Amino acid sequence: MDKLVFIDSNDLHEEPFTTSKIIAKYGGQTHHSIQVLISTYEKDIKEFGVFSFQMSKPKSSKGGRPEKIYKLNEPQASFLITLMKNTRQVVNFKKALVKQFYAMREELIRRRVERHQGIKERNALTDAIKRLPDGKYKDHLYSNVTRLIYKILFNKTVAQLKKQFSVPEKGNLRDYIPKTELAQVKKLENQAATLIKARLPYKKIKEALLNIYSTTV
Repeated sequence: MDKLVFIDSNDLHEEPFTTSKIIAKYGGQTHHSIQVLISTYEKDIKEFGVFSFQMSKPKSSKGGRPEKIYKLNEPQASFLITLMKNTRQVVNFKKALVKQFYAMREELIRRRVERHQGIKERNALTDAIKRLPDGKYKDHLYSNVTRLIYKILFNKTVAQLKKQFSVPEKGNLRDYIPKTELAQVKKLENQAATLIKARLPYKKIKEALLNIYSTTV
């Protein structure tokens, strides 16, 4: 079955959702009938979270009135589909929807765990820098190493990465980097912390990290 569950961005704190349009299409209903069902039980649905929708313009060249498409989180969608008659199509759709919500939730959990582990590694990096004697080298080392790691892994600047992963102005880039890439960042930060503890100059740290990366790809 096609994709039924979505998130608005790569932010690992996003809440997965489906739409009234999806429920109508795969539940064998008209979108109007699902809209009526949502309207009838709106108060009940709101008990499961913030109720939201978006207006979508018709794709037809003839135009027409904008269509209201509801966005439903997992509890809201689960409640709504219990109100639908259990035809074989609806039952199959319910199973697929539950599986996709579960899979999306598991993926977000794995990313959050990876992010938490990354914070520990980042703390190791900052702790290593804190132990250095004060001076210009220490003052700029954290930002220099961070930029270096992003350049090694992605060949992009922080600004370019924020644009690539659609990070909002006040968003944290680490919350948007995919799990696999975040694990690579964590690995290099751990290596960098070890090199800093050994009091290596930045040039040597750069050479070592480049060498480590080149031997693992």
